[in-house]
Amino acid sequence: MSDAAELTAGFWAAAAARELVRPVCRDCGRSFFTPQIACPGCLSENWVYERSSGRGTVYSSTVVHKAASPGVAVPFGLGIVDLEEGWSMLTTLLGDRLPAIGDPVEVAWVERAGRLQPAFAAAVPA
Repeated sequence: MSDAAELTAGFWAAAAARELVRPVCRDCGRSFFTPQIACPGCLSENWVYERSSGRGTVYSSTVVHKAASPGVAVPFGLGIVDLEEGWSMLTTLLGDRLPAIGDPVEVAWVERAGRLQPAFAAAVPA
């Protein structure tokens, strides 16, 4: 894989189908994010995208009040979510009451810039 578009094509194809995936190393089994040429654990280039449950816990969160670029609505929640499979993702947090650190969350989908993107909202109790 040579460029960012090629590295992330599988992620965006899955997102278009409302499926959350992450890279998993075939040699050491590590899940990681963001997609990279080599596994950050063992440096193997032998990895594939695997489906995620989309469930996790908020590790950290904040509210962004100043947009990084024009056209981005503020304020919005931003956080790091630790997913069940042992990987983490920087993502948008959704809801009238944003999930707090330690809260269980699940993937939701928002459309931005013409594509579906994963975001996370408070998990619905079972």
